[in-house]
Amino acid sequence: MTRIEQEKRIVRKMIELYCRHHLHQDTMPDEYLHLADFACRRLDHCTYGEQKTACKDCPTHCYAPKEREAIREVMRWAGPRMIWYAPKDAFIHFFHIVKHWLQSLSFRTGVIVLLCCIPFYILSFAQMLLPTSVAAKGILWTILFGLAKTCQYGGLTILGVEGYKRLKNKLKKKKE
Repeated sequence: MTRIEQEKRIVRKMIELYCRHHLHQDTMPDEYLHLADFACRRLDHCTYGEQKTACKDCPTHCYAPKEREAIREVMRWAGPRMIWYAPKDAFIHFFHIVKHWLQSLSFRTGVIVLLCCIPFYILSFAQMLLPTSVAAKGILWTILFGLAKTCQYGGLTILGVEGYKRLKNKLKKKKE
């Protein structure tokens, strides 16, 4: 399923939740059917395609003022409640927001975050020398190793494919 198809499905689901739980109606009124169709048409014609951000963060506002206000009202009500009614969709949406934010950070930030994983890897294994119980060592190792992996994957996400190639080329040039 493409990103646009996911967005269309989630928008429809949010409008349905709004109608069912906020307006207390079993079926969607015509006004909200029109809003759902309008939102899907806008997504079909989105100039950013699969690289689109959330509509509220988009530099190009393609919604008419009336529809923009209506969808904003639906999103404000349904957005926080998606965690309860559709946790998988809420998680996917959150993942896309975090991924887009990480990719908007600079190359330098990516390198710094990537380098932060080194001390965590060292600490995760060095703590085994501490005179503590096996359970404490296991908990410390899990936390420190998890932080190392978080820094590693976060740094790689910030860098992206092009940043990774750029970093690899810099390291090769220093060795020569």
